[in-house]
Amino acid sequence: MTGIKTSAVPTTNNAAVFSRLGLIVRDLHDALCELGADEVLADAVCELPSARERLLHIGELTERAANTVLNKVEHVQPIQDALASDAQQLQQQWQAMAGDTQVPEQMKSLMAQTLSYLAQAREGHDITHAALSDIMLSQDFQDLTGQLIKKVVSVLERTENDLLKLLIDAAPPGALSRINKDELLAGPGAAGGVALKQDDVDDLLANLGF
Repeated sequence: MTGIKTSAVPTTNNAAVFSRLGLIVRDLHDALCELGADEVLADAVCELPSARERLLHIGELTERAANTVLNKVEHVQPIQDALASDAQQLQQQWQAMAGDTQVPEQMKSLMAQTLSYLAQAREGHDITHAALSDIMLSQDFQDLTGQLIKKVVSVLERTENDLLKLLIDAAPPGALSRINKDELLAGPGAAGGVALKQDDVDDLLANLGF
């Protein structure tokens, strides 16, 4: 089998590839930074250092809000059921008394009003119980939202790190110190490796001329 032969790439091509890689990484990094520019998220942006962390923070807020809704609904539903049960029992007792011929006429008027109110209370329970059930079911969006956010963060982080490593490999001699280059190429999971933060990426791109 004939091996594939490779030839040295001309210096001009190296420079062009390096320049294109740098622009791609800069555009991606700027896009990540802009993810936190929404005024609605201004408070969260001030507290979180990077766009990826902001996305994760949004996922956490969404999950927390969904859990709060579910907890409140689960707390309220038994109370509603108990009130409806009590209303039903009272309604039955008042209905039994309404047929008693010994009950004064004034009392019968009060009975009629009370029975009407109890009927409305039970009807209101059925309506609100159905609404609460719909609210609980609607919280399924949080699971999908959280999964999507984590996937987006993972893809963005992996893509940015891979492009940065390509850019570092293609960097002109002397653009980075040997120690810094080894640390950045090792990545956060290796001994001596570093996790790139937003400021680190900005500094690195600036040192490489982008």
